[in-house]
Amino acid sequence: MRALWSRGLLLPVVLLALAACGPVEFFRHPSGPVETRHTEPPRRPAPSAERTTPLRPEIRRKLASGDYRSALNLLRKEIKGGLPEADLADEYGQALNGLLGEAELSMDQGLPDKAGEQFRCALDGFPKTEGVANNIEMTSSEILARIDDCAGALMERGLVAYRAGDLEKAIGTWKMIQAFNPCHQASKKALETAEVQKANLEKVSTKN
Repeated sequence: MRALWSRGLLLPVVLLALAACGPVEFFRHPSGPVETRHTEPPRRPAPSAERTTPLRPEIRRKLASGDYRSALNLLRKEIKGGLPEADLADEYGQALNGLLGEAELSMDQGLPDKAGEQFRCALDGFPKTEGVANNIEMTSSEILARIDDCAGALMERGLVAYRAGDLEKAIGTWKMIQAFNPCHQASKKALETAEVQKANLEKVSTKN
């Protein structure tokens, strides 16, 4: 009985509180279509156009004719003038890979002096940018090793001439090494020894 009496008393109290607060507005879903905000997808930057440089047409002509050394020299000139290596990545790869191929061919033909100069030119022009260097068929360390191979072949050729008593040929051969590998110590010492012997022989022949 007490519970029923409490419920009967509570209902009028709630109704009085609602009347004091004023009319209650309930949320109604709009009858029309819900407006959606249209968002455009983010715009991607347009690819940059190929930068036109004064020497690029000449570089491509040199590459087309197989003159890789001249093309590489022009590339280095452009880069020295401030053009990033990455802007000439394709031409750079063609020039260096072509020059390296010519150097390997010179070695196969028994021309280590010519190959050494070609390898040296490739090493001097090796790109400093990693992305461009990845397009080259040999690393700078591998090119340096091939330069040492060329020097070794010429060193042996000079020794053969020296043992045969042909100082002129030995000296001329060892000087070839110095042209593309001036830090080669063995050829330096051999040259010094041979040139002293040659000078002594010339003094003796003059006295006689």
